Amino acid sequence: MSKTYIIGDVHGMFDTLLALLNKLPSNANIVFAGDLIDRGSKSAEVVKFVRENNFACVLGNHEDTFIKFFKDFFNGMKWEELLNKWEMWLFLNGGIETLDSYNFMEDTKDNPKILNRIKSDLEWMQKLPIFLELDAKHKSGLPVVVSHSNITQVWHLKDDKEAFNKFRETALRTRDLTCKNCGILNIYGHTPVQTPTLESNCINVDTGCCYNQERFGKLTAYCVEDDEFVFVSK
Repeated sequence: MSKTYIIGDVHGMFDTLLALLNKLPSNANIVFAGDLIDRGSKSAEVVKFVRENNFACVLGNHEDTFIKFFKDFFNGMKWEELLNKWEMWLFLNGGIETLDSYNFMEDTKDNPKILNRIKSDLEWMQKLPIFLELDAKHKSGLPVVVSHSNITQVWHLKDDKEAFNKFRETALRTRDLTCKNCGILNIYGHTPVQTPTLESNCINVDTGCCYNQERFGKLTAYCVEDDEFVFVSK
């Protein structure tokens, strides 16, 4: 039987991702914990690869920002306004690297080939789920739920329409790693750790593959059935 591997934040590190996948079984069920893009130099390649292989993935905060940036762009926002509004994403959080990977710049913004590729990826990203409940069996017996950030503290709100925004923002952006026993095993990323953390019913698989190896510099996959981690350094 094929086994399920949850992969942490890739952040445009396409070569590192391929190296990790080479260490996994060829028939593995692959699930990504979001943040495929930004910071690394090959975000477009990562998205293309994940889409072409029909791998499962949840929405990350970096995909969410990518969607919002291009919503402004396609709504006609001027280049100077885009740079001003999205300065933090572009220059501090890896947005420029992502735009470069799509060959998107001010003087190529009318290139139909580039724009059609971006539009296609945008449509795909907009359909990514906030969380995924998996069929994979864990030794704990708990249902396995993958999200980008720790959602154990808001899991009880997942079906509350009035609290959807709170649930969504927590799932995409919380840095609170406090693990609440809520009847699920939550596997997530978003906040880099030097070593994957396993606390009760929470597992953080973001080991900061896009950062300096002295601090982080590893991409991690977690095998649900075997309760084992697989690492590769960038």
